[in-house]
Amino acid sequence: MKGYAIMPEASVSPPAPDARGVCDVLIIGGGIAGLSAAIYATRERLCTRILERQIPGGQILTTARVENYPGFPEPIGGMELSDRLTEQATRFGAEILTQAPVTRIAPDPDTGCIDAYVDDVRHRGRAMILAVGSEYRRLDVPGEKRLTGYGVSYCGTCDAPFYRGKHVVVVGGGNTAVDEGLHLLKFAGRLTYVVVGDRFTAAQIGVDELAAQGDRVTTHFSALVTEVLGDKKVEAVRIRSTATHQEQVVPCDGVFVFIGLRPLTEFLRGVVDLDEQRFIRTHACALQTSVPGIWAAGDVRSGTLKQAATAAGDGVVAALMVKEYLKDRTKAPPPCRA
Repeated sequence: MKGYAIMPEASVSPPAPDARGVCDVLIIGGGIAGLSAAIYATRERLCTRILERQIPGGQILTTARVENYPGFPEPIGGMELSDRLTEQATRFGAEILTQAPVTRIAPDPDTGCIDAYVDDVRHRGRAMILAVGSEYRRLDVPGEKRLTGYGVSYCGTCDAPFYRGKHVVVVGGGNTAVDEGLHLLKFAGRLTYVVVGDRFTAAQIGVDELAAQGDRVTTHFSALVTEVLGDKKVEAVRIRSTATHQEQVVPCDGVFVFIGLRPLTEFLRGVVDLDEQRFIRTHACALQTSVPGIWAAGDVRSGTLKQAATAAGDGVVAALMVKEYLKDRTKAPPPCRA
């Protein structure tokens, strides 16, 4: 896959890589966390290169309306927010390369430099920020992808206010599904749960809170959503019982899918420390990984809140930590080997 580069404006003179093409910081991933890190790193006059597998923006590109990002009293589209962050990062001098995914990274303990490989192409940095994000686990049923952002959502905290008094279908039976459902009930008039198992697997306290909502909550156990229906927005879902194989259509105004997240960290196995779900473990405050010179930011970190604003904050913290790391190293670090 051939990528392209988003270059800084001509009016800005970005810090250049050294004679061997080594940047100060490589940022893997161009979502909210990666772009925010790039803004701060470049303003600190660090040579900054983002390696992004698609177009900048990450998960926010799937959100039609963002209402809870600081500084925007009116809703802003996810694509527009991404474009603004990208423009800001490149204006300060960040280089953004969009291409095939990074396939592996390789720290060099002798020099302290870190390599990132895109197939056979090597990029080198004195430090690295991992901001590769995670993907919502999807149902992979007809209508889901087409209506994502138009009634299909994966974040109750983000989108619940759009469903005041509405009927919402919630898919999932774990802690996230129950907790997010309780949040949705602050706005929605009614919820219908579709749970693949024969019971909720969430903590009992949350299940009890749902039960206390009475007829505002209906649950279909041992059931699957097989299709999301609607033309320009969600109008209904088709569900099938795994016990009787009977199908029914449930009219609704929205579908919230809470069946887990998949961090994009397969290429990091054996390099940095990952938790049981393959999210990156980091120092709670400094966001440093188990490998010196490598930080992580955003949804890929273990224990994050999975919000655009917190991802931006992570990016800022990681960039400032990189600045301190590079400042505290010897004034003449050993050159990275070619």
